[in-house]
Amino acid sequence: MIIDAITSTTSFEHLHWFKEIVRFIHQSDIANLPAGRYDVIGDHLFVIIADDVARNAHPPLEAHRTYIDLQLTLSGSFDVLWRPLSSCTQELRPYSEEDDVLLMSDEAQTRLHLPEGVAAVFFPEDAHAPQPPLDAVRKAVFKIKCDLRS
Repeated sequence: MIIDAITSTTSFEHLHWFKEIVRFIHQSDIANLPAGRYDVIGDHLFVIIADDVARNAHPPLEAHRTYIDLQLTLSGSFDVLWRPLSSCTQELRPYSEEDDVLLMSDEAQTRLHLPEGVAAVFFPEDAHAPQPPLDAVRKAVFKIKCDLRS
């Protein structure tokens, strides 16, 4: 897992796919795009622009095998719960290849706060649970296919 300001080249520059994300952000006026999916490199790298509002929900920890998540707060803020997948023992729902998600009912070990302009990268070994915001939030969730990882 990596968390830092999206403008931090030190934290993200070693991720060779990051330059494609930066290019998309600069060329698309990302903060004003309508909610929905946008392909950057087809199914290998795409982004979902989502708006969320305060609600009473407690999503469980999730993990992915096919895609890495880069979650970026465009406006507002939200929290993400985290725990190493290797320490999770309580499977809530088995891995679904179709949805690329495994759900765990373990308690998180860490709570991360993502204010505007902060991004968090979650790799397949990171169980994470984006939480509903206290207020409205707009975020971009970049999905990076693991075959772009190396």
